[in-house]
Amino acid sequence: MDKDYWNKYAMPPEADQFLVEVKEEFAQSFEVKDKFLSGWLKHHNETKGKWIRARLALATGGLLGLSYQTTTKWAIVCELIHSASLLHDDICDQDTMRRGKTAVWKEFGVPAAICSGDYLIAESFRKLTEIEQGWHQNILLKLLSNSVKAIVFGQSLDVSYEHLTINKEQYKDIAIEKTSPLISMPMMGMFRCKELSDLECDALEEISKEFGYAYQCLNDMENLYGKEQEAYTDLTKGHPNIIVINVLNEQSEDINSQIKKNPSKLIKLIEKKHYLNCIKEIKNTLNEAEKIMHRLPIIIRPILESLKNEMLMRIKII
Repeated sequence: MDKDYWNKYAMPPEADQFLVEVKEEFAQSFEVKDKFLSGWLKHHNETKGKWIRARLALATGGLLGLSYQTTTKWAIVCELIHSASLLHDDICDQDTMRRGKTAVWKEFGVPAAICSGDYLIAESFRKLTEIEQGWHQNILLKLLSNSVKAIVFGQSLDVSYEHLTINKEQYKDIAIEKTSPLISMPMMGMFRCKELSDLECDALEEISKEFGYAYQCLNDMENLYGKEQEAYTDLTKGHPNIIVINVLNEQSEDINSQIKKNPSKLIKLIEKKHYLNCIKEIKNTLNEAEKIMHRLPIIIRPILESLKNEMLMRIKII
């Protein structure tokens, strides 16, 4: 993999203008006096991501001319919620690896991961109180609360369906509910603080749903071939996966019956064509999102183009 692939499809420069400050203040939120919680949080924070949520907030707030203080605080809040969701997701999904490192629940136990995630959620709400413009606080408090609820609703769907009987429509509902809030939230907060129209906010919501579905399909492919994680855990641990759904749809009732008794048999049925079909699905979904772009302020569009390009680059690596 090209280590600089993300930079080749960079967001507008506003995304990185205050990123150093955001990272420093974000790290301070992980500094707690409790030695146990401190150790769990430190372990989790060592698995560095791409700071996509923070950069989305910074780029959007910067391009819309919002205050540095509101924009940076919101960027931190979005990263805190994202980190909390990863901790809790790993428990629900029983994923043992997170970005190439042992997941907190696997290293320290489920209670440790639950406490760590709960702490980060609480810290995200506390961070909102540091925003100096009171009306921005109110706007972002409502959005944060609704976004956390949406993430929980998506996760509840994810753990409730039987992964070997779920259909594509149900899968898409899960993907949208679970993934799109963390895409739309960083930008939507800045849209609302700038008082953009409901039509523009609705367009962002629709695009985020398409992106959320595309991201989940991409994550499903990466799970099956084990990118920075144990391969085939969606299959062996009973998680919905778009490729698994498509493979099952091709099988006879007898074969599906055998698979239900022994899901690992599915591995031998997954072929290159199934990955190619999934890539086609992702590209079609991104094209649908592209059709909505004109409804957004033109200054904002490069941000979403960068997300699209990042996904297309990850497809090429597969």
